[in-house]
Parts: sequence; C-alpha cells; structure tokens
Amino acid sequence: GKGGKTKMKVAKVANCEIELYERDLILELRGSRMQRQRAKKYAEGVMAQRTGPVMITDDFDDGDLTLLRVPQEAVGFVTGRAGNFLRTIEEEWGVLMFFCEVGSKGSRSKDFEKLAIFGSVRGRRG
Repeated sequence: GKGGKTKMKVAKVANCEIELYERDLILELRGSRMQRQRAKKYAEGVMAQRTGPVMITDDFDDGDLTLLRVPQEAVGFVTGRAGNFLRTIEEEWGVLMFFCEVGSKGSRSKDFEKLAIFGSVRGRRG
C-alpha cells in the first residue's frame, strides 16, 4: 500500500513485526508462531482481495474472525467511496476487513455479502 500503510495495518492487527523486501518479493515475519500465522493469513487475504473475491474456509478462524452478513443494498454504504469507510473503521478499531466468499463454493444467493473482520475480540465487537 501507499507508504507501507497496508504492511503497518497487517502488522498491527497480527501484533507481529513485518519487513517487506520489495526487490526480492520477500515478506519477513517476526513474532510468536500464532502472530506469524495470523500475519501470513492477513497478508494473503489482502493480496487475494486485489484479484477477486477472497475465499474463506473453516481453517481461517484462529479465534480472530467474525463474519457478518451485509445486505446487498448496504454493501456500497459499508464500503464507502473507494473503500474509505471500511479503511476508517479498520484504523479506528485495529482490525482488518474485507468482503469474501465462504466455504468451498460461493453460494450464489446474493441477497447479502459476507464481510470478514479479523482482529481482537474488542476490535471486532466495537
């Protein structure tokens, strides 16, 4: 992200030190096994989000995930212009949020979208 904002956000939510070596495309993670595992999962989610919907499976939840059903007509409001509202909430509560597909195949009922919120219980509940 611009000025390393995304790297800092992932590091904050995972409570992990992250070093990005752009030239070699290497991401170095420092912390406990759980902190590194979460940082890797968050970084992969952020990167996957840029190419399409992020697929979330049961093994994604390390006790750090809340899934919300957002009515289709409210998705634009929740996201905000260019994702600004989501980014503001992420910053305020120290969480990572993105819309996702859940399970092995995306259920095609599009009355609502699933919003994944990663972070501490306090951050996820507001």
